Amino acid sequence: MKTLNLLIVLLLGVGFLSCKNRKDYTTSKISVTDSTLQSKATSILESKLSELNALSGQAIIMEVQTGQIKAMVGLERKDSATYQPSENLPQTQTLGLIQPLSILAALETGKVKLSDTVNVGNGIYSDNGIEIKDHNWQRGGYGTITIQQGLAVSSEISAYKTIDKTFGNEQAYQAQLNKMGINLDSLNTLKMLTLYNDIAKNGNIASKVNTDSLKQALKYVVTDGLGQTAKSEKVQVAGKTGTLQLEDGSYIVEFCGYFPADNPQYSIIVSINKEDLPAAGFMAGDVFRQIVDYMNK
Repeated sequence: MKTLNLLIVLLLGVGFLSCKNRKDYTTSKISVTDSTLQSKATSILESKLSELNALSGQAIIMEVQTGQIKAMVGLERKDSATYQPSENLPQTQTLGLIQPLSILAALETGKVKLSDTVNVGNGIYSDNGIEIKDHNWQRGGYGTITIQQGLAVSSEISAYKTIDKTFGNEQAYQAQLNKMGINLDSLNTLKMLTLYNDIAKNGNIASKVNTDSLKQALKYVVTDGLGQTAKSEKVQVAGKTGTLQLEDGSYIVEFCGYFPADNPQYSIIVSINKEDLPAAGFMAGDVFRQIVDYMNK
């Protein structure tokens, strides 16, 4: 079994992206269509950034069927206590939310299904001299779980073993992603949201049967997995948490999802850049939930 060294880096998300890998898109290039929602999303995001003492954050809200941007917020810390809109909204290149897309690529081959089991052991797995650790390794790991459960708890070992078993080499893995219109080198925040939005509307990224399976898994992430902070009492949502460590040592914590889960109308991505631990996607999930609750008041 040939080692997927690139995939290890992608799934671990450590030291892969440098601060130089940022692409700036001026907000004037994208028309925001709901000024009231823009204002409320700004307020919600700013409050969370202050709570976390974060460096910056962004939230983008998209209409599922049209792809229209309803609101787009970017805030950066200018001093110890003040956040201001970015002059150029930074679209940080990110791979912290790649797991569902990688699993969807595996499903497309027909070699695996979400009910297949994976033994992640005690949460520590070594391959070719590189050690992968699930977030709960100090508590003994998850043992044998399904691929869907692995996605729900962001098990890097489960994802790695699934992709390695399915593709066997980096070239085959990337070829399948490319076939789905996914270029790992160009995945910024807006592009990531667009891909999740395509999943929400059963678009052309993959077959409907596999997209439907993944959508069920993304609901499970919120009901039973690490995405529970995104759960709304007003409408069922689906989505995925993500965490990525940048080369400068800071962290990107993210949540991307859509609602209503069974008839998606809107998709939202929230991305927060913070310096220190703790750093987890549930932090962004809380911002997502507050925005969803406001949009369903």
